[in-house]
Amino acid sequence: MLRTSQNQFPPAQIGDTVRLQVPDVDRGRTDNRNVLTVVVGIEDSDFYKLANENGTLKQLYTRNQFEICKDKLLSIHKISFQEISLREAAVANSRSGGQAYTHCHCKRKCSTNKCSCKSKGLLFNSKCHNSLSCCNK
Repeated sequence: MLRTSQNQFPPAQIGDTVRLQVPDVDRGRTDNRNVLTVVVGIEDSDFYKLANENGTLKQLYTRNQFEICKDKLLSIHKISFQEISLREAAVANSRSGGQAYTHCHCKRKCSTNKCSCKSKGLLFNSKCHNSLSCCNK
């Protein structure tokens, strides 16, 4: 007989793409609310090791902490085995620099890599140099 939790949350398999919610404290206001990962390991049949192309998450997750995606959006062969936290995974997918906004104090349109935003590949945001025109949009 199946336990109630298994009925509500069917077990994930190695190679399944899953969507993991990122807590508000671990992401910026404009960042994605979820991170896509793939199941790379199962320990004691209740704890899942998750990873994506940015790294393998340090923490183990239970089945009720993520949703299984219908399609295989990530390949287990393209993941990184470098250990990272969930916050680091959220920052790696961020367009604004993560929880703490990265911003510059440029006086000249952010057109060179001297601009801290442009050198990090981040787009202009409202925290940057007030109302000056910017080429990094």
